Amino acid sequence: MKALRYLGPKKLEVQELPTPEPAKGEVLIRVLACGICGSDVHGYLGLTGRRIEPMTMGHEFCGEVVKADASCSQYKAGDKVIVQPIHFCGECVNCRRGLTMLCLNKRFFGVLTVDGAMAEYVSVPEKLLYPLPDSSSPRIGALVEPYAVAYGSVLKAGDVEGKTVLIIGAGTIGACVLQLIKLKNPGKLIVSDLSDARLNTALELGADAVINPSKQNFMETISQLTDGFMIDTSIECVGVQPSANQSIQCLKVGGTSVWVGMSQKEMTINMQDIVCSARRVIGSFNYTHKEFGQVAEIVTSGKLATDKLITKVVSLEEAVDIFPEIHEHPDDYLKVIIEPQL
Repeated sequence: MKALRYLGPKKLEVQELPTPEPAKGEVLIRVLACGICGSDVHGYLGLTGRRIEPMTMGHEFCGEVVKADASCSQYKAGDKVIVQPIHFCGECVNCRRGLTMLCLNKRFFGVLTVDGAMAEYVSVPEKLLYPLPDSSSPRIGALVEPYAVAYGSVLKAGDVEGKTVLIIGAGTIGACVLQLIKLKNPGKLIVSDLSDARLNTALELGADAVINPSKQNFMETISQLTDGFMIDTSIECVGVQPSANQSIQCLKVGGTSVWVGMSQKEMTINMQDIVCSARRVIGSFNYTHKEFGQVAEIVTSGKLATDKLITKVVSLEEAVDIFPEIHEHPDDYLKVIIEPQL
């Protein structure tokens, strides 16, 4: 089979590899679509240490069951499936609490040394599969994973009906958060980003107002847009010091900020902005296996503008050149999908 192999910083190559055989409890998937995550681009650049060469990246994927181990009974050859990529043990203390994304024994497909789905075939545990409805395309199935990341943060935001919500960051995750938050009927939805192109997409997706802090005074504009009442709930999807601080400072007394982004490992935060105004900051990391299934139903229901997220579709060979292109021109791409069978 063909696979896109990460061989070191800025080194990608399509290689021929043996087609994997499903182990006990596993099914062999013919990959139909696999998204390129921002973390894959960072991994390609060698910035995170989360991709250890040689390996195959890719954790946003869906495909068709080719064959299954004899112990599998839920899916059969020909079934279209979406793969939840966090292989959890189900037995550790975190799994028993339902926090499968924090499994102490987890293996994440397409991360570290675990080969992922930027390949023609991949073998995965049957327990990680959810059905892809006939009414949904594989490209939509590959979008479930980023929507699931967003969904985890939207759940932690709680009841936002009638409230003022700010989303900081209008990249892929921010765009997913925006659409999922809209389903909860906020009173006003504001999006902040440094890219006018991404802000225009946010308006197309239903944002009531947008802010570009490089061109506008952030706090003054928030005050104007809320008649001085400020923000009930902010969702931070960038993960750098300036936007993290903005996500707190924009809140009204007792407001809540949910942090999804984590680009910067350490940063300086004014604790008085949190403590003296009784504000809350909640971290949101990925999704539980159950949440993934819930968002799979939402994404494949047709309720979301999923098509607006897909910027380009490429083959494995074309993906070699698209990685540097995404890195050099990030504002031009929300989501690139690899179709290994092209």
